[in-house]
Amino acid sequence: MTKEELLNTLGIKHPTDSLLNHPKVLELLNYCNINDATIYEGNFEIKEEAFKILLENIHSFETLLVILHNTGVILSLEYHPKEIALFYNLYDPEKLQYSEYADILISDEYLKYTSKEWTEDVFLHEERVLYFDNQSFMLQEPSPNDEAPIYLLNLTTLKKAQDRGLLKEAIAKFME
Repeated sequence: MTKEELLNTLGIKHPTDSLLNHPKVLELLNYCNINDATIYEGNFEIKEEAFKILLENIHSFETLLVILHNTGVILSLEYHPKEIALFYNLYDPEKLQYSEYADILISDEYLKYTSKEWTEDVFLHEERVLYFDNQSFMLQEPSPNDEAPIYLLNLTTLKKAQDRGLLKEAIAKFME
């Protein structure tokens, strides 16, 4: 496989010399050839600049190839390439899906009070919803009217808590 074929398969249809000569593109090509990586051609076109930002910020080619097979990631890539790289440098793409709501999970403040393991093993499996009411937090059973997944509701509440300077208190509620 050539660099051009690799990039075309990934969805970058007309790569510039800048991307073709990027050192990490050559590394990625070597990784794919050495590891006999299977790359499927998707139905999406990836903008070169977004791919370049992702490539420059991602730490693992194995992770890169996994996330590039995820439609949700591809659809967000143009708008959040650096955040996606930072997110998947930390979290396992098999356990957690990136979304703009999940940006809080890579914030310095969030990571000051929690760990990757706690997020993947506890937070994502929480079956109760964190509600915020007049400076206090409550974990309750989800309402039958809640249409969003519980973790998404909890991410939204954590973001609100962070905006109010109460993230530490909100996270502590999950640990009680």
